[in-house]
Amino acid sequence: MDQKMLDRIERIKKRVCVDRYPICIERYKIAVDVMAESKNDPVVIRRAKTLKAYVERMPIEIADDELIVGIGSSKHMGIEIDPDFGLWPQNEIDALKEDGFLIDPQDEVDLQILNEKFNPPNFTENIADLTFNNDRLLRMKRAGLPFPPWRDRKKGDTPMGGGYAQSGLGLGPSLILCCVDYTMLINEGAESMIERCREKLSEVRFDGDPNAAKRQRFYRAAIMSLEAACTLGKRYSELAAKMAAEEKDPERKKELELISETCARVPAKPARTFREALQCFWFQFLLLSPSTTLPGGRFDQYMNPFYEADIAAGRITRDEALELLCLLRLKDMELNRTSGVQNRKKNSGMAKWHNFIIGGVKPDGTDATNEVSYLLLEAAATTKTPHHTLTVRVYEGTPDKLMLEALKVVRMGLGMPAFMGDKSYMNTFMSHGVPIEDARDYVVAGCMDGNIPGRSRVGPVPMVAIPIMFDIFRHQGIDRNTGTMSGIDCGKFTEFKSFDELYEAFLKEMHYFVELAAEDGNIMLHVLPEITPDPLRSVLMRGGIDVGLDLFDRKMLFENGAVINPIGMVNAADSLTAIKKLVFEDKKYTLQELEDALENDWEGREEMRKDFAAAPKYGNNDDYADSMIADIYAKFYAMVLENKTPLGGVQIPTGISITTHQPTGALTGATPDGRHAGDILADGCVSPMHGMDTCGVTSVFQSALRINQDPAMAELFNVKFHPSALKTDEDLMKLAALIKVYMCNGGKHVQFNVVDKETLRAAQNEPDKYRDLVVRIAGYSAYFLQLSKPMQEEVIARNEHTL
Repeated sequence: MDQKMLDRIERIKKRVCVDRYPICIERYKIAVDVMAESKNDPVVIRRAKTLKAYVERMPIEIADDELIVGIGSSKHMGIEIDPDFGLWPQNEIDALKEDGFLIDPQDEVDLQILNEKFNPPNFTENIADLTFNNDRLLRMKRAGLPFPPWRDRKKGDTPMGGGYAQSGLGLGPSLILCCVDYTMLINEGAESMIERCREKLSEVRFDGDPNAAKRQRFYRAAIMSLEAACTLGKRYSELAAKMAAEEKDPERKKELELISETCARVPAKPARTFREALQCFWFQFLLLSPSTTLPGGRFDQYMNPFYEADIAAGRITRDEALELLCLLRLKDMELNRTSGVQNRKKNSGMAKWHNFIIGGVKPDGTDATNEVSYLLLEAAATTKTPHHTLTVRVYEGTPDKLMLEALKVVRMGLGMPAFMGDKSYMNTFMSHGVPIEDARDYVVAGCMDGNIPGRSRVGPVPMVAIPIMFDIFRHQGIDRNTGTMSGIDCGKFTEFKSFDELYEAFLKEMHYFVELAAEDGNIMLHVLPEITPDPLRSVLMRGGIDVGLDLFDRKMLFENGAVINPIGMVNAADSLTAIKKLVFEDKKYTLQELEDALENDWEGREEMRKDFAAAPKYGNNDDYADSMIADIYAKFYAMVLENKTPLGGVQIPTGISITTHQPTGALTGATPDGRHAGDILADGCVSPMHGMDTCGVTSVFQSALRINQDPAMAELFNVKFHPSALKTDEDLMKLAALIKVYMCNGGKHVQFNVVDKETLRAAQNEPDKYRDLVVRIAGYSAYFLQLSKPMQEEVIARNEHTL
C-alpha cells in the first residue's frame, strides 16, 4: 500500500480512536415522536416507522478522506440513548460522567424530562413485570444468577443494571446473537425484495391461518424497513453529489462523485463491484445496529467473488481493496455501546464483538481460504485497531500460509485473530439435526457462539456463576449477600459422609439453578417478539420473506433460541477436587475445619489455605483434576439440554465470560480452591485459573481436551504468551501445529495475548505512552487502558507461557 493510502488511514484513525464518548439523545427524541404519532399501531408497524424515522431524520455526514460512508449517531463518536432497553435515571447518568463519558448539560435535563413524560414501553420493564411476579426467579436474580444482581423495582430505575446507550441507525436493543444473510441485499437489492414482500402481502388470507394477522403486519413492516434502506443510500448519494459540486480538489471531487454513484446504486439495487458490495454491507451493518454482537459472518466468502471479478476486469487493484478494508475497520470503530454501571462491569473496555470469519471449509467440504481472507488479516495489521474482530476457522486442511499470516497478526499483540475448531462446532450443529452442508457454513456471532447465517439466532445469554451456586449450596440454599433463601437446602455442608454424597448434593443445587436460568431465558423469548420485533433483521434471514414472521416467532434450522452460560466452572471444579483430595482421601482436614476457614475468608489459616491452593488444579495435564472438570461440565451440559424453549427447541449450553468473572467473583465468598472472598474467578470457560497452570502450554491444551466440548455452542479458552516465545516464523508454525492438533481433536476455540507483565505495568504507570496498547479479553480485543482496574490486573495475572 502506498504512503498516500497509509496517510489517509492514519488521519481517519486519529479521528475515531478517542478516549471519551458523547452521550446523545437524538434517537430517543425521534422515538418519542414516532410513539406519539403511532401509539395505536401494532408494535411491529410502530417499530418499522421508527426505523424509517431514524433513517430520515438522523444527521448524516461524509467526513474528510472517507470512501465508505454512513454514521450511526448524531455526534462524532456519539452513543445514543436507547429507549428500547430501559430508562437512564439521573444516578446512572452521573455514574457515566464519573467514568469519563460526555453529555451536553441541556441534553441531561431533557433526558429526564423525556423519561418522565414518555416512559416508553421497554424490554427491561416487560421482563421485570413477569419476574417480579415469580418469587423463585426473583430470589435467584437478586443473588446475581444471572449477573448482574437485580435491584428493587423503583420508578425511573432499571432493576437489571441500568439502560443501554448505543450507536447505529437500527432498532434496539438487539440483545441477540444473530448473523443475517448479508448476500440477500448485496446480490438482490432492496427494491427486488420489496416487490417480493408485496406479492406475499397480496397472498395473505384470513382463512384459518393463526398467523395471518402477524404475516400481514410483518410484510407491511418489512416493506417500510427495506424502503428505509433505499432512503439511506439516496440521502448519502445526494449529500456526496452536493459535496462534489462544491469540492475544489479534483482528486477528492472524483472520490465524492464515485461515492454518490455507489450510494445511488446500493442497497436499492444489486451490487456490481467490490466497492458497491462493501458499501452495501456497511449500510446493512448500520441498519442492523445498535448491536455489539452483530457479526460480519463469512465475509471472505461473499465478498471474494466481487474482488476477483474486479481484479480480472481491472476495476480495482489489490492495494485499493486493502485500503477499503482498512477503512471498514475504522468505520467499525465508530459503533459503540455502553450500559448501566452494573452491566458495565461485565462488559469492560467498550466491549463489542463484530466478528468476521476467515477460512474453514465451504459447504461442499473444500477449503474456503481465498484472497479476501488474507486481505482482512493485512487490514488488521495495518490499522492496528481492536475492531472489528477476526476469527480463523481451523480444520485439518487449513493452509499453513493462512495459519502463519494469522499468527503474524497475533504476534503483533492485537489479540486477534482467534481460532475456532471446525470439527467440534460442526458436531454441535449436527447433533441438533443440522445437515452437514449447513453445518459447514457456520459462523461466530458475538464472542464465539456458533450460528448459521440466516438460519439460527440466540436471544438470551444468561451468565450464571457456578461458585455463587456453591456458596448458596454451602449455606443450605441461602444467599449470603442478601440473607434470603435463593436456592434449595441440599443438606448441611459439614455433615456429608463421602465425597460422592457431597458432589451429588451440589449437583442437585446446580440443577435447580439451571432450571431457573432456563425459565429466565424463556421469559426473554416471550418478550422479544412482543416488545422488540425487528422486521429488517427478520426479512434478512433465510426464508424470511416466505415465512413472513419475526425471527423470534419462527423455528430455525438450528434452533438455538436460548443458551445458558456458566461462569467460574473451573473454580468450582478445582474446589471439588481439593475437597475430594484433602478432606475425603488424605483426611488432612475435616469439612467443619474447611467450613470455618471459608466463613472467615481463611483468616488465621494461611497454611491451610496454601494446602487447598496447592491441591491438584485443572490445566496441568493431571487426570485427577482434569477428570473432575470434565465430569461436572458433562453433567452441566446434560442439565441444560433437558430444558425446552417456547420456540420449539431446547436450551443449549455455551461457554463465554466477557468480563463477568470479575464482578461475579466480587459477589462470591472464599472457595476451597484457595481463593479469597471477592477475588476474581477464572477467565473464560476452559482457561485454567490464573497462576494455576504451572506445567507449560502443552499441558494446558491437553487438559482442555479432557472436556468433551461438542455439546457446548462455545468454549472460551485464553492463553497468554511472553513476546519472546513467538519471535520467529518457526515459532509461529510450532504454535500453528499445536492449534491444529487441538482443533482436530475436539477443541472449540483458543485466543492469545502476546504481551509481558512489564509492558502492562508500564501502561498503568505511564498511560499517555501506551494509549494504543491492545489486549485480548474474552472474545474481543480492547485498549488496555479502557479496561477497569480489576480487569487490567486480571490480564496481568494470567500466566505467560513459552513454547
